[in-house]
Amino acid sequence: MDLLTSLHSQFGFSQFRSGQKEAIESVLAGNDTLAILPTGAGKSLIYQLPASLQKDKLTLVISPLIALMKDQTESLLSKGIPAAFCNSTQDELVQMKTIAQAVNGSLRVLLISPERALSPSFLKVFKEMNLFSLVVDEAHCVSQWGHDFRPEYRQLHFLRERHPSPNFPILALTATATEKVRTDVQAALGMKFPKMVLSTFFRPNLKFSVEYPNTERDKADRLFELLEPWKDDKKFAGRTIVYCATRKKTDEVFELLKDFGFTAGKYHAGRTDGIRERTQNAYTGGKVPILVATNAFGMGMDQPDVRLVVHYQVPASLEAYYQEAGRAGRDNKPADCVLFYKNADVATQAFMISKESNFKGGDSLLKHIKDYANQEKCRQVQLCEYFGESIEPCGSCDICSHSTNGKDRKDFLHAEEIKQRKKEEKRTYEFDPNEEEWILNFLAEHPGVFGKTIIAKTLAGKTTKDVLRYRMERNPFHAKLKHIPEEAIIAKLESWTEQRKILVAGSKYPKLYLPQFSPVKKRIGKEGDSESLVKKTKTPTVNSQILRELMNYRDRKSRQLKWKKFMVFQNPVLKRIAERKPRTLSELEATKGIGPAKVEKFGSEILEILEKWR
Repeated sequence: MDLLTSLHSQFGFSQFRSGQKEAIESVLAGNDTLAILPTGAGKSLIYQLPASLQKDKLTLVISPLIALMKDQTESLLSKGIPAAFCNSTQDELVQMKTIAQAVNGSLRVLLISPERALSPSFLKVFKEMNLFSLVVDEAHCVSQWGHDFRPEYRQLHFLRERHPSPNFPILALTATATEKVRTDVQAALGMKFPKMVLSTFFRPNLKFSVEYPNTERDKADRLFELLEPWKDDKKFAGRTIVYCATRKKTDEVFELLKDFGFTAGKYHAGRTDGIRERTQNAYTGGKVPILVATNAFGMGMDQPDVRLVVHYQVPASLEAYYQEAGRAGRDNKPADCVLFYKNADVATQAFMISKESNFKGGDSLLKHIKDYANQEKCRQVQLCEYFGESIEPCGSCDICSHSTNGKDRKDFLHAEEIKQRKKEEKRTYEFDPNEEEWILNFLAEHPGVFGKTIIAKTLAGKTTKDVLRYRMERNPFHAKLKHIPEEAIIAKLESWTEQRKILVAGSKYPKLYLPQFSPVKKRIGKEGDSESLVKKTKTPTVNSQILRELMNYRDRKSRQLKWKKFMVFQNPVLKRIAERKPRTLSELEATKGIGPAKVEKFGSEILEILEKWR
């Protein structure tokens, strides 16, 4: 039976979509394969068809989408392919029975969460499974440079390393991955000379546009205009998604739409699993045509008739935007993708990203969103270029079609240009030696304690919330450089960091300090009366910095779980981890004071913290 016959008889399709056959043939040949196909291109078929051809071998699918596992399992069963899923929504007995079926050869496909797949109990029985392939769905979650990073994903290479017959192929699937992310995914998963299957990122049926509302009222009024076809239960074909960056804004927009006569649902991680499932069913079933949601909704969703996707606030990255906007028009009929761009929303995203302990390169990812909104360049050309593809202008986006919002765009860009010019003028201040000495003295007095923003605000004499929170308005250095713009002090700190005159400790919250034993002059006194003396800075050791980060992690977990801190980890245990720096879950488990239960619950995140310091 050839592949086309299998496709028709087993799945009911008459032909393959772009990239599918090439990827399937690669997997069947036993090759590691990285398939990057756009949203709605049928990535699941790439593992499902090969799995359907196996007589006694298992395809293990790692999926971050607990809500989707059940749907995919039911879809496979309806096609006569023995399948099951295993995740934390099931009780332990059900999970054990399912894993036993995978071991004895009763299943062709097992879908499992990364956390469960990496647990010590699963790893023991995993060695007994007769594996055909390992599938990593939503593989961009592997990369710290991706838009949806999951630390557990970076440990999945353990699965191949620990299996007695490790020659099975790894199939990594994603809709969005830049060249940097692709390289990171291949390395993190330990893929061997993988076959790369790339399809076009161009979506000819989608019309992309950016709008620049001045106020929240302007934004709401424009949303009402866009949603007019769905107002008062009009029988308009298709659905729409309104994406917000925060749960609070999702609630606000949902209430606003209800008040103005729209039938809408809301979906975010703050709602219970049952409510979210009912909301999604109402949306996909057509009872609710408008869904207001955070990015908690959508990954793996396959609703063909979404006619409009509005980003009420900017997303965290261009990858996230492409994937979320790409949920429109999966039936290949025309659809609109509208992004509301407002600087206040960019600041909101920057703040949220800064709180993500596992997120890398937040500033650079947001920069691409800013460029996308601020450049007079075809929207689809920009999106495809970001993913490494060159195309001709689409002819339909707001830039290509010279839409009526062109004046708003030009006004916005002109205002941004003036703002940027003023900012650059402030950054070009020329420091004299005495002024530079105040900065060095501050760093000598507070080595590895503050980031560049607090340092600059303190020296410039600001009294913002963050300055007051640290009581820096009482600091002797406060306002010592009040005649110098804050931006200029930040620029000087950045310049010294590039020259390695200043070093940086930590990645989540970077702190500045002077190189070890570097002599600096500390000025003491008041009203100009001063003396100089030599002081050596005390630089935090690597172990102490790791310990501090581990303790921060422990404290966060204790708050989340509502446990006492010592119930998560005692200080001596964290100290041993910082000193030993285990590289694997087994090495971590061998650390005194850590048992299998804690390795299963916290192990992957602990290893991810340690990985940053290697």
